[in-house]
Amino acid sequence: MWTRGFVSLCLVVFVIGLITGPVHLFLPVYAEAILGESPLFTALLRAIPIGLGGVTALIGGKLSDRFGRKPTLLIGMTGAVIIGCLFTTQIPFLILGFLCYEGIASGFKTAGGQSYLISSVSEDRLGFATGLYFISSTVGSAIGNAIAGEIIHRISYKIFGTAAVILSGIVFVCACFFLPRLRQHIDNNRIKKDGLWRSTLNAGNYINLCWRPNIQLLIGLRVFPTYYWGSVNLLMPILIYRIAGDKVTGYYGATSLLFAFACQFVTGKICDAIGHRTPALVANVFVTILAFGLVFFHDSLVGLEIFGILGAGAAWSLSTTIPRFINEFTEPHEKGHGVGLTHLAWSTGFLLGYVVSGILITISIQLPFIIAGLFLIGSTCIAYKLWHTKLKLRKEHL
Repeated sequence: MWTRGFVSLCLVVFVIGLITGPVHLFLPVYAEAILGESPLFTALLRAIPIGLGGVTALIGGKLSDRFGRKPTLLIGMTGAVIIGCLFTTQIPFLILGFLCYEGIASGFKTAGGQSYLISSVSEDRLGFATGLYFISSTVGSAIGNAIAGEIIHRISYKIFGTAAVILSGIVFVCACFFLPRLRQHIDNNRIKKDGLWRSTLNAGNYINLCWRPNIQLLIGLRVFPTYYWGSVNLLMPILIYRIAGDKVTGYYGATSLLFAFACQFVTGKICDAIGHRTPALVANVFVTILAFGLVFFHDSLVGLEIFGILGAGAAWSLSTTIPRFINEFTEPHEKGHGVGLTHLAWSTGFLLGYVVSGILITISIQLPFIIAGLFLIGSTCIAYKLWHTKLKLRKEHL
């Protein structure tokens, strides 16, 4: 498992998380404190980029299977180079432009990164490797949040944004030279028959995947929990900033992700030992309970931190199981397609959670968390069905 490719991949996603994590965390705060805008403005500002990321993940998945994991990942990394520019301007049109480019690139980053992960480790170690992959991003974001909180509190948003651009540019150049390219399954005969354009962007493979019952369940397992994640990504920084300021907001982001790091590590080990369906069900149940907890403790700093941190751990634990589901439900030549499709589902859920919560918070602070909890009940039902189906098959074989 400890190949040059896997280790290099973890280093790359660590630095990407170090840069992009704080930008996304502080965007709602930046919009309110510096631009003087409402949470709804932030939600609408991010709506288009999130949607673009979902669409480009489909293209990225196909490109990953056609041209390779590394080139697709490198295209995605350019978004991390650009995103720091967001904090160097107060012009909404430019901010939207930077976010749109980062959104487009994020689809390629996800498709290239996760398909690279699946292709670089053996199936029996995929759970542990997935945990480390997400941990790398999580720890990077946690450290970045703490550093960003201090820099923003002591100096300015602009200095942090400029430093992020320089660091990400250096890492991109290093990845071009040192990240290994992987061998993969490519049907050259079909490429010659269909032509380059059709073989690269043909939607037929995605349509065929969507007709499979297991893939449909996996899409639901991605959309519904991510609605909750979109809601808390918009609301938690704003609510904590209003109570305690930007410095505490940064440390909240760091603490929640460090806790998520521990949950990801444990979940990855459990998946390798007993499979991924039971951890997915348990994580769904926990995050559902915690979402409803925020309904009652939304005006308490301690309550927000406890339920927010625990919820981040449960949500990331669930995400750790997803690559194993993709690997189980797809063939070797479809891994990139599977990642692309599930990222579109992720983007859809995140987009809905972000935008709808931005609207609902103008009515009531509790209402966005109630709706997120209802979405999570749906996700828990799907996780239970997947768990029960596997259990039933196992009993039939005894």
